[in-house]
Amino acid sequence: MGDWKATGTQVQCQAGISSQTLIHNTIKDQDACAETLAIYDMTVPGIQRTGPILRFSGSGSSGNYFYLKLQDNGGTLDGWDKYFVYYQGGSSVMNGTISPVTKSARARLQVIEEAAAVRVQVFIDTDLDGLWDIVNSTTTTSGTGTSGGVGINGARSALADDFKFFNATLYLNGTPKIGTAVTLKGRGIPNEPYVGACSFGNSGFLIGAGRTVPLYLDPLFWASLSTPTIFQNFLGLTSANGDFTMTLNIPSVPQLVGITIWSSAVTVTIAGFQEIAPDVQITFVS
Repeated sequence: MGDWKATGTQVQCQAGISSQTLIHNTIKDQDACAETLAIYDMTVPGIQRTGPILRFSGSGSSGNYFYLKLQDNGGTLDGWDKYFVYYQGGSSVMNGTISPVTKSARARLQVIEEAAAVRVQVFIDTDLDGLWDIVNSTTTTSGTGTSGGVGINGARSALADDFKFFNATLYLNGTPKIGTAVTLKGRGIPNEPYVGACSFGNSGFLIGAGRTVPLYLDPLFWASLSTPTIFQNFLGLTSANGDFTMTLNIPSVPQLVGITIWSSAVTVTIAGFQEIAPDVQITFVS
């Protein structure tokens, strides 16, 4: 499988090795989200790839897992020009083109168990401006009912940095048009309280033990905790499956068009904060 090399805060695949994985030994989950900064190695241009892994089970080359890879797929060897999602041990889930080609991009993968299928979601920030340029979602029967580790995949000297893991899930269900309502679908610990919020930033704030909620403590954050007419069901109990739904009632205000906010949520028990959902980008349209 080859060896990984630590280079400062980054990890790098072994040059010449066609497939590698780097898995966290203790974190295992079924419904989760992970992301990493994928960096193309210009010192050794070639077909290379990297990105996050979820639901890794088994060991070594026999492992099964979902993985998102940003890849230089041949031709002109100058950076990431394609993305692919596979279920190792199964089949291709989705793919697409990255244009223009980029040498550094943030790649996020989220998988959520549904009835007899898995919802797989991809988010890619190709220019590192903090906004997702590529968003794609599909369902697959591969990997249903499985759980496992999280980590990074790679091949042929690609680099990865700034790995993030969210053990709750959250996604926008609908188009955020002004004057309408959209829902945010989440999943966390079953039968426990959850709290959601929104903010104008997603730089994050600490909640202890080195953990970060990916929002910003700005006026919108506090308003979202105290204005249930707009931020509906942002406080409640998860279902027996851990599901919860928050509704954003968007005012019919033309000045909102083009503005981006973020939403996230946490589950809470008597022991304190538990699971954290990823930041969801919401850009208002007319």
